[in-house]
Amino acid sequence: MVRARRILVVDDEPIVNESCRRVLSGHGFDVDTTQSGRDGVTRACAQHFDLVITDLKIPDLDGMDIVRTLRAQRPDTRIVIITGYGTVPSAVEAMGLGVSDYIEKPFTPEQLREAVEQALVTPDEPPQLEIDAELVRDVLRRASTDPSFGSRLLAEGSRVLYGLALCPEAKAAIVSGDIAWIETQCGELSAEERDWLEQRLQAEIW
Repeated sequence: MVRARRILVVDDEPIVNESCRRVLSGHGFDVDTTQSGRDGVTRACAQHFDLVITDLKIPDLDGMDIVRTLRAQRPDTRIVIITGYGTVPSAVEAMGLGVSDYIEKPFTPEQLREAVEQALVTPDEPPQLEIDAELVRDVLRRASTDPSFGSRLLAEGSRVLYGLALCPEAKAAIVSGDIAWIETQCGELSAEERDWLEQRLQAEIW
């Protein structure tokens, strides 16, 4: 019998924990939840979980501390971050620590399932999506020339990008306005594209 993948959800909002449990259990995962960051990191280090889903803003323990502790003590455990507008920069930082992906609240069941399934891809399965430089440039060209799309992307962040075949790093770079990363990976930007990214970087939601 194949063992069900174990997932721990760490969020101080009971409704988020219950929603994650219901959605993921329905897809065959074995799901535990906790509202305490300290309890979450203790359980994640003491037990085996294939994946930890954690909010970045938990009253009793900063979510980044959970990420750093797991990276040091349980390096094989995959991590997906739950974040709100105000913690997107921290989510981008977490990507640099090896976090598999992040999803912004409020998220849909499909977004949650997709992030979890992508995070749990194993080495003998197809590799994670590589950077599609042309798709990144297409998104930025549209953002800088289509006022409606550009405004939505400024206001709503990665939710507007749902359904596009963007890897987590590319999504994070667009959402955080990371001009240096995009130009390194995708080539020199136009003045209009740079201007749009600078607006995203300076948006009040940060």
